This record gives sequence, structure tokens and C-alpha cells, in this order.
Amino acid sequence: MGNSSLHLAPYLMTGAILFFLLGSVAYGMYSTFGAGSKLLIDSIDEHARMHELGIAHTHD
Repeated sequence: MGNSSLHLAPYLMTGAILFFLLGSVAYGMYSTFGAGSKLLIDSIDEHARMHELGIAHTHD
């Protein structure tokens, strides 16, 4: 047989990058739709509501 050494470094690096990428996506989905989503404030909706009440800011 020939030299069949297996280099694990590229696989470990790819696995680590995929782990952190998928972990970040999962955490983002959990914070958006999970239990913590009740604490989030939609700043655009809040600003539009303040405009309707006339207290957002002035346009001088």
C-alpha cells in the first residue's frame, strides 16, 4: 500500500466552523421565536406608534 496518511486538520477546522455557524443560527432562532422573544421590542413598530401619538420626534 502507498502512503495513506489522513490529515485531520482540515476536517477539524471545517467541523468547528460548521458547529459555530449552526450554533449561531440555532441561538438566533431560539431568541427570536423561543421563550425569550416575549422580552424583545420591535423598535420600528414602537417608533411608528410614537409617530401616531405625535411624540416620536420633531421634523424642523
